[in-house]
Amino acid sequence: MSDLTMMPRNNKDQKMLNAFGRKLKQLREERGLSTREFSYAADIAYSQVWTLESGKGDPTLTTLVAIAKALDLQLSELVPKD
Repeated sequence: MSDLTMMPRNNKDQKMLNAFGRKLKQLREERGLSTREFSYAADIAYSQVWTLESGKGDPTLTTLVAIAKALDLQLSELVPKD
């Protein structure tokens, strides 16, 4: 069972998911983590990291919390402001 919502989105939602994906990739790379290392640290599937970073997945709250913990961030630091 996937921890991502995969459904058609409106343009505003897709822009937000794309921005989140770019931010996630930037934060992961700033910490020197490979996709595999990050997926292990966040306890999420390797393929899920790619799906999120490419803006193709909509993470659940529990996934967002796991990502924030793995990156040692507050949840609010993960979410794009625009």
